[in-house]
Amino acid sequence: MILYLACIAWIAAFLEAYCWTRTGERQATRMRAIYLKAILRQDVGYFDLHVTSTAEIISSVSNDTLVIQDVLSEKLPNFLVNVAIFFGSYIVGFMILWQLVVVGFPFVVLLVVLGLIYGRILMVLARKMREEYNKANTIVERAISSVRTVYAFVGEGKTLDEFSSALQGSVKLGLKQGLCKGFASGINAITYAIWSFLAYYGSRLVMYHGAKGGAVFAAGTTIVVGGQALGAGLSNFKYISEAASAGEHIRDVIKRVPDIDSENMEGETLEKFLGEVEFRNVVFAYPSRPETIIFKDFCLKVPAGNTVALVGGSGSGKSTVVS
Repeated sequence: MILYLACIAWIAAFLEAYCWTRTGERQATRMRAIYLKAILRQDVGYFDLHVTSTAEIISSVSNDTLVIQDVLSEKLPNFLVNVAIFFGSYIVGFMILWQLVVVGFPFVVLLVVLGLIYGRILMVLARKMREEYNKANTIVERAISSVRTVYAFVGEGKTLDEFSSALQGSVKLGLKQGLCKGFASGINAITYAIWSFLAYYGSRLVMYHGAKGGAVFAAGTTIVVGGQALGAGLSNFKYISEAASAGEHIRDVIKRVPDIDSENMEGETLEKFLGEVEFRNVVFAYPSRPETIIFKDFCLKVPAGNTVALVGGSGSGKSTVVS
């Protein structure tokens, strides 16, 4: 009978892992496509205000979706399994000796509250660490894309110094994250304190309330097993919080509707057009630098089929006209 149960458990575990892994891959693939479509939908002002470099977008498309995929494929099912073990253990404990379980339940509530606080702190730290890493990635991406210029002006040392300075913020956040993880590991020690208290109270039940020693031991074991399962489940909060932070950023981009929406089909549809390009009294400034006026009453007309050369000094707005 035990052999049959083991075979059934093996098949169920295989199907569980396969289904969750498959779901994680499909969700991540779909998320990448939707996120990239949302990025391409944004207007130029979004990239000027909210995106520091292309490295940030590449990191979101690849790294952030991989974090979410890992959580959906492994961490989330592990968390759900441990939560199910926790509730199942306490249900069995209530059926065996409810007096002992009721006394031990407040300690478990304490574990849950501390675990929720731990997960919230980790999510905030994960979001800040992601921003710090994006700053460092921007420096690296800039240096590699202009590596010849860096070599020509002997800027290797300066680039390394900037990169090291950018990493200092993530180091400080990593230390805080390490303290939180140590605190979470210490929380698991409460399980042994609960076991000691249950042994003491169980002996009182045997001596003064007629409880059986086997029932006390079985109920105490279910409480401890449930507490350990809960502790193992709470250890996944770090990864779930990181995935939540990454998903929050991706969700904000997906839900953002740009001021100039390429998917908005409202307005007048031109049946016939000549191909002329005309700027008429244009006033323009970049969203990130509104105090710097690029164009003021700018006028230009380019007839269809003609080639026009824009001549001017550096910063006069030639590239802005083309953009």
